[in-house]
Amino acid sequence: MQLITFLGTGTYKPTGYKWGDEIVETPYVAEAICQFFQPDAVAVFVTQEAKAMHWEQLSNRLNGRFSAQDIPIPSGQSETEIWQIFDAVVDAVEPGSQVMFDITHAFRSIPMLVLLAAAFLQKARSVEIKGVYYGAFEFNNPQAPIVDLTPAIKLLDWLTATDKFIDTGSSAELGKLLSTIQQDFYTQKKQAELKPTKLKSFGITIENISRALDYVRPMGLLEEAAKLENIPAEKLQTEVGAFAKPFELILEQIQQDYRQFALANPREADPKTVLKQQFLLLRWYVDKGFGDRATLLAREWIVSMLCLAQDADYLKREDRQLVEYQLNLLDKWQQKKRDNAPMADYSPMSITKAVTDVEKLAKFWSNLTEFRNDLAHAEMRKESLSSATLKAYVNDKLMQGITALFPDMVG
Repeated sequence: MQLITFLGTGTYKPTGYKWGDEIVETPYVAEAICQFFQPDAVAVFVTQEAKAMHWEQLSNRLNGRFSAQDIPIPSGQSETEIWQIFDAVVDAVEPGSQVMFDITHAFRSIPMLVLLAAAFLQKARSVEIKGVYYGAFEFNNPQAPIVDLTPAIKLLDWLTATDKFIDTGSSAELGKLLSTIQQDFYTQKKQAELKPTKLKSFGITIENISRALDYVRPMGLLEEAAKLENIPAEKLQTEVGAFAKPFELILEQIQQDYRQFALANPREADPKTVLKQQFLLLRWYVDKGFGDRATLLAREWIVSMLCLAQDADYLKREDRQLVEYQLNLLDKWQQKKRDNAPMADYSPMSITKAVTDVEKLAKFWSNLTEFRNDLAHAEMRKESLSSATLKAYVNDKLMQGITALFPDMVG
């Protein structure tokens, strides 16, 4: 494990730095942190002025017990110097290593820069952040507690996960954070009057919802969303406020976004209700910019709707295949009609009773099939549609076409 620390140009007086029940008397907080946590190596970031004032004394106190190295940095008075400091911190840490930070004597904007560098290392270099610490020195106090600022890194994790939810609707990362909080509470055998009991179940549920959204599992989505109703809202709110404070800001939005899909036991539920819920999902995909998922679901939704029109089982493969056959036949009928060719073998089937405009259904199905197949074949064709064309179809024609064909279902 490596310690990243900083030296300034201040006058450092001997102080009793305290961590738990331990106290180390030293003018340099880095020495105390080394005693408390026993790092394998210490990287000391110093300006030219700070090195002249303190490096020799600190290195004498550390070396022999801890391997210390000085790393020169500028004072951070310009944007260029700030990025030089960032690069120096990042370059000093090996990918996949364990590291802790001491920001007690970091100057100007360096503490903020260190937190951002730590978050970057954690995500981009798979570095394990073991802690971020600050020695709370006071001139008139003989003791200075070591303050654990590690939760600040967690706050950045919350920020990243929240940003992902707002942009994509996925709460998988938020769910993992909630599950980890409850798991760590019991693993670390923490003692508190209030104990988390609902965070993990809520976290797992929203992770499952996110997976269902990712893989276009509409039936699983409806079922998982219904589970949110089984988690006591007041109890959940209390636990979030106590153990996952950043999540308070997004909890209500997640509940509102997902509860619209809720339907317990969808495979046994009224098919019309199920398809109304699936239409909400279809519209959600379009609004979030997931054109591929919207196109895949729209094709199956049309088949399901026409199964209902014939009192067929929309979940039975044979019934769905029959509707698909009729739709494809209807498309051929439309082509024959357009070409003024004989149409005896291509007359509209019983599925047409579900719509008022047969020609519109035939044209819509033909276009939807083409776009869906083009997506499914991933451009492995002689001629493929461009991504811009696919996006324009989803944004401008998909929902409008479905709404025109089935106004009663989508109102």
